[in-house]
Amino acid sequence: MSNKYFEFRKYQIEQYVKAEYHKKFRKNMRISVRKRQKFMDEMAKKVSKKFGKDVLCLIDFAKGGFFSLISPSHTESTDLGRLFNSFSHKQVAYTSHCIERYSERTDSNENCILKMDSCISDGLLTYGENIGHLTCPTGVFAYDIIDGKMIIKTYINFNLLSEDQVHKFYGSGTATVLPKEYIAEDFSQSDFKLIEEHESFSEQPFPEQF
Repeated sequence: MSNKYFEFRKYQIEQYVKAEYHKKFRKNMRISVRKRQKFMDEMAKKVSKKFGKDVLCLIDFAKGGFFSLISPSHTESTDLGRLFNSFSHKQVAYTSHCIERYSERTDSNENCILKMDSCISDGLLTYGENIGHLTCPTGVFAYDIIDGKMIIKTYINFNLLSEDQVHKFYGSGTATVLPKEYIAEDFSQSDFKLIEEHESFSEQPFPEQF
């Protein structure tokens, strides 16, 4: 990118990561996989806290050095605050509030925009089922449509939903996006079943609730 701000920010992060790298490791020393993973986790937390959650650091241990990349999410200031454009979906943008809530509630320290894009891809399949909300396996996103653009306002992870909200967002229309831990391997252990899964089920009375 031919962008002075981007280049300056990239330089700042690279110098920071370089200093942390040399504090931690001696030159030409062999670094175990466990130590590499620990260092990358530490850098993800420190860099996101110091420089923002739209930053992705790539560390090259084989060369005894590192590379860092700032994910170039386009941002703009609006009445809703600062908006961060999605990388995958041209008509989707996230508020800074949403990024902070997603990071906090999923304990995510790496690039949150990349992770949210993955969740939104699932969530868009449920568009129209609950106006103002998108459902994905990990939780629910609240959105507004403004000037033809979908603004993702906040995120609520699955564990924070009330029983009524679970019924609302994960009812029969969205059963395919249930979190994996809520799907039984043996159909006889499940609290509700999809009729087409088992021929014998059509002969049984439909459960009043699950």
